[in-house]
Amino acid sequence: MLSVSTLSYSAEGPYVSGNLGLAIPSDSNMTDSTLPGITVDVESDTGLALGAAAGYDFGNNIRVEGEVAYQKNDVDKASLLGVDVGLTGNISSLAFLLNGYYDFANDSAFTPFVSAGLGVAKVEANDFHVVGSGFPSSSADDTVFAYQVGAGVGYAVNKKVSIDVKYRYFATSDPDFDTTNAEYSSNNFYVGVRDNF
Repeated sequence: MLSVSTLSYSAEGPYVSGNLGLAIPSDSNMTDSTLPGITVDVESDTGLALGAAAGYDFGNNIRVEGEVAYQKNDVDKASLLGVDVGLTGNISSLAFLLNGYYDFANDSAFTPFVSAGLGVAKVEANDFHVVGSGFPSSSADDTVFAYQVGAGVGYAVNKKVSIDVKYRYFATSDPDFDTTNAEYSSNNFYVGVRDNF
């Protein structure tokens, strides 16, 4: 009577979910067309990652959803020609993604899964300022292709509600900020709640 079957926890149909987590950014190599041949390596701090999605569980281990995801990271420092300089400001993204999941259904309340998603993201560099330079801060944004891949495990609290713990690698094509081309990617860790109708 205490066992949990895949049938008793089947959740075929529509669902909504919310995720809260940490975004750990990869270092970003930036190049500027006005400074050919010079690459600036920018480091950022761990930041906040949020997501909300609406999807459909087809009941055959396949789920598809549309997601809105936001993350923000403060910049820390930049390295140029072997010299570190302090930076202030932040980099944020607002992404719209279509995600697919494959659930490894089994005879327990725990369901491992893998996922992948494609979409677009608006990436913003906000109030960038080189500490002590005397130059004013600058801001720019670009809308670019975005993708993510991930894995995790869901725990079925009951027939409708599941708690998810997941990892995602999130990245975009290189955004252009005026004359500057940058890399943008991060390793994200989430805890989420999924509610099936």
